[in-house]
Amino acid sequence: MFRKSLFASALRHTSQQLISTMQQLESRRDDFDLVEGLASDTRGAGLEATAMFRPPATPYVSVRAQSGMERVLQSVAGARGLNLAPNYPAGWLMVNPSHGKNACAIEVVAEE
Repeated sequence: MFRKSLFASALRHTSQQLISTMQQLESRRDDFDLVEGLASDTRGAGLEATAMFRPPATPYVSVRAQSGMERVLQSVAGARGLNLAPNYPAGWLMVNPSHGKNACAIEVVAEE
């Protein structure tokens, strides 16, 4: 009897974690769409870029490091109305300058 109760409790806990993760992903849907678009724009500008995410729901853009990439990233960010800010040690943030509900910061990571 105790084993069944323990199993049921573990199953409920796992279900709650899954529901919570799905809610986080859903609330960040616009960010994921933005990251996909930024990765596509970056590839179109000549850099190797991939849309990625870190669990549970943090999207970012991974860019293969090469010379002149900061200028290209600045151009891509500017085309979308974003500012490019350094995020040391190996990357940048594409930041929406507006404040309030639509404010965002998308991480751009330079991979070797």
